Amino acid sequence: MEILKAAYVCTVAHVEVPAGADASQAVPRCVPMVYAYHEEGPEKLLYLHGSLYWPPATPPAHPTLQHLWSTEGVPVSVTVTLVDGLFVGRAAISTSLNFRSVVVNGTARPVAPEDRAKSFQALTDQIIPGRWSEFRPIKDGRSGGPSELDTDGKATPTIGVLSVSLTDATVTAKTHCISEPEHETQADRDWNDGHNWAGLLPIRRIHGPALPDSTAAQRGSAVPRSVQALVAGCEAR
Repeated sequence: MEILKAAYVCTVAHVEVPAGADASQAVPRCVPMVYAYHEEGPEKLLYLHGSLYWPPATPPAHPTLQHLWSTEGVPVSVTVTLVDGLFVGRAAISTSLNFRSVVVNGTARPVAPEDRAKSFQALTDQIIPGRWSEFRPIKDGRSGGPSELDTDGKATPTIGVLSVSLTDATVTAKTHCISEPEHETQADRDWNDGHNWAGLLPIRRIHGPALPDSTAAQRGSAVPRSVQALVAGCEAR
């Protein structure tokens, strides 16, 4: 599960059957989503963050996402890939990537209102560790405004969250890491036209510097500790 803990963007694939159509008219769909890995006792979950209108009866911002919000659950295939390096070979066949990847085949279900705050915390802290404690209080609808948790029963949130139980899913992980070329022969190594070079180009993810929006800049607001730590951690690599 370390790969799932190390990233926060995934690709979610599913099959959509258009309204009024039969299975023979099913079409494949694929969409990038923000995700979080969450453990709670023996239960291990993936939370998937979807920016669309709630509930499905309202036309969503992205029509192909509406199918995902079925209360009955939708079979999905979730993939996460971390690219750690580009291996440059002497030949096209030996040029490749060093990567870590996970494929999760499971069922996505809408998160219940009582679990939405927990899912938002998992999502935000996976992207920026410690950020949740710095947010303004989440709106629960009791003050008369819209509820970000959907606790008012009016289905007012515009952000939906899905969960995929890893306990019931099939999870496949793969790692590819090389420092010498694959599929090359001695003839490839001996070939010389001035470009006969092979080697590894490490790829690293960095953040920063932090740029304030217009309100924060006008007020002179300090960069939050969580953001400072994220930038500092990247600079230290």
